Amino acid sequence: MSPTRKPRTRRYSSPARTEQAESTRRKVIDAATQLFLERGFARATVSAVAGVARVSAETIYATFENKRRLLEAVIDATIIGPTTSVPLEEQSEWDDIARQPTARARLRAYVAFSCGVLSRTSPIHHVIRAAADSEPFAVALGDRLLRERLASNVKHLRDYLGDELREGFPLRRAAERYCALSSPEMHHLLTVKLGWSRRMHQEWLGDMAERELLGAR
Repeated sequence: MSPTRKPRTRRYSSPARTEQAESTRRKVIDAATQLFLERGFARATVSAVAGVARVSAETIYATFENKRRLLEAVIDATIIGPTTSVPLEEQSEWDDIARQPTARARLRAYVAFSCGVLSRTSPIHHVIRAAADSEPFAVALGDRLLRERLASNVKHLRDYLGDELREGFPLRRAAERYCALSSPEMHHLLTVKLGWSRRMHQEWLGDMAERELLGAR
């Protein structure tokens, strides 16, 4: 007599359920973004975020664990952009930059892309810097984001400028200088504190990056 077999447990996957979970996650991130910008990290409570998102606080904790993880999710989603879930390094704009005919044109296109990311992320970076005064995790988060920006700049400057970098100028140093020029801190100083327009900032960054990385025309 053969042993009785237990029925197999079927794994149930519902596209509708997955879509609903993603929709809820997006609503919470949008609500958290709004409140972090309005109130800062400390005063934007999970219960307040839940009220704006029209979900329970328990749902937020189940999805993000805590408010710190929620801030990380906000900056990561803001970097990617509001209309896509495609990671930044996989977005189609990189191909458009690569197709530019000269190193200077590719650098200007890269600057334009950088400015687009900065315009949406710089306010959240400001929230992170303000939180760093009392939250050690915010210092670590800021450091992680800096390392990621630097690594991205190393990769893309190698791809787009390569051997056309200014003579005697190592790739790492070029990436560090571009990282400084295109930093959220510099963007905040120029566009918020000094009131520059987005166009003024992009032209300045393009001019400075071209002079620093490729040399004067």
